[in-house]
Amino acid sequence: MKRIPFSTFSTFSALFKDYTEQFEKLAPFFAGDFRSDADLKAVAEKVASNHPTRSVLVEAIAAQSVAFGIGDSSKRLLDKLQDPKSVAIVTGQQLGLFGGPLYTLYKIITAIQLADKYERAFGIVAVPVFWLEGEDHDFDEIAAAHFLAGDDVSSVRYEPSASNVKTAIGRLVIQPEMALALDALEETLQPTDFRSDIMHLVRTAYAPGRTMLQAFVTVMNAFLGDGRVLFVSPDDPALKALCGDLFQREIDDYKTSSRCLEESSALLAASYHVQVQTKPTNIFLHSDGGRVALDASADGFATRDGRSLTREALTNLLAEQPGLFSPNVVLRPLMQDTLLPTAVYVAGPGEVAYFAQFKSLYQWAGLQMPIIYPRASATLLEKRIDKILERYSLPIPSFETPFDRLFGQVVIDNMEVDVEAAFKKSGSFLHQAINEIKPIVEQVDKSLAKSTDATRSDLLKEWNRLKDRVLKAERAGQDVVKGQIYRASSNLFPFEIPQERALSPLYFLNKYGLNFGQSLINTLDLDTTSHQVIEP
Repeated sequence: MKRIPFSTFSTFSALFKDYTEQFEKLAPFFAGDFRSDADLKAVAEKVASNHPTRSVLVEAIAAQSVAFGIGDSSKRLLDKLQDPKSVAIVTGQQLGLFGGPLYTLYKIITAIQLADKYERAFGIVAVPVFWLEGEDHDFDEIAAAHFLAGDDVSSVRYEPSASNVKTAIGRLVIQPEMALALDALEETLQPTDFRSDIMHLVRTAYAPGRTMLQAFVTVMNAFLGDGRVLFVSPDDPALKALCGDLFQREIDDYKTSSRCLEESSALLAASYHVQVQTKPTNIFLHSDGGRVALDASADGFATRDGRSLTREALTNLLAEQPGLFSPNVVLRPLMQDTLLPTAVYVAGPGEVAYFAQFKSLYQWAGLQMPIIYPRASATLLEKRIDKILERYSLPIPSFETPFDRLFGQVVIDNMEVDVEAAFKKSGSFLHQAINEIKPIVEQVDKSLAKSTDATRSDLLKEWNRLKDRVLKAERAGQDVVKGQIYRASSNLFPFEIPQERALSPLYFLNKYGLNFGQSLINTLDLDTTSHQVIEP
């Protein structure tokens, strides 16, 4: 396995680079060092001993597992979670179409590997948990999946005609239009020995009448294998009821939580970017029109769709219908760690940045902040692409450069003759010739001096035109090179973003088989302090 320091990429933020390479700079903002076994164990011991609602929690998750169709395979992990000394290794993500991009899979794999480490190295019972972020309501963010098709990137998009796409994504019932997306997917995937099995899986998962939540779990469970991770949906009245005190605290004391976020953000902003901005409150409410933000008002509270609520009315609503309440990005991890005995949260680069703002919020909520462990970050480098990199001596980070600029540089770097240098050298002789003849011209007729300078200018213009034609001809002869650079760019940085943030795992499962997820579990390294390069 090859490794690339995050600091060599421009894609990753300065905060994330320091977090993975110079953690000491950010230590005051976090509960512990993810690289330290002592810190990993210490936080686990704290959360395991202070979690009073395990039985109700396990009962609710068990009911969800049955609804997802994985009740039997989840039983082993549920039994572990029931153990009063066990901890959860948690990660989460939106419900991306067909399982989302590669990094969603990488997050779960890191959680699985960490849970194995806790049991093997520390003797602590640990359960990998995937928090299904199905309450998000930005449909456009999850509506497309991206694949390599030849040398190009092809996108498959689900476009339902139903008008309820503004509601929580996990609640969306799959419409007949999904058949068009599935047909497009089958056309996009190249014919392999695995395509029919892949298509059977996704057509079963995304059948009309099922929810996006059920479909996502079915696909991701197949990627990983039965019983590897517990899937938990917070969009559950039974779980929301367990978080009533947290929501009530936000209703009663949102000014303090807002101040905590503002103060920690100000400290962080002295050296880094601030990922999350303060909101009037950190609560959404579900309604017939979708999920809407709740703001503080002079008379109490008001939803963004115009509904007014007094504090008393909001408190009564929470007691009677907790399922209507939903956390925003700030309250979400607090809800998660109220419900679960979370020792570690496996985070992407952006999440690491916003957790840096949350330590005082955990204190405000009376919760132990988990260790924030960066997920595995990886590029799957196929042999045909690796050969291109070797041929042109291109490191993977060079593909952050826009294609046209990168191609131009490759052409210049690989030309047998340095046209630029040759024309520059020869052009100096033109200047020298004019300089030598000019005194003679002026001696014969001073009035011809301007004509001499004009002749110099005309000669240089023609000289540069000739140079440009030679360069253009050289580039025209580089069609093969251009195709190879384009192929590598599409594979490594599609849409000029890292492969892991764009390409669907289905592309690789279709090429390498349904056991590809297990292969990644065996291959990805739990040392996530640098970017990993994997040959599939």
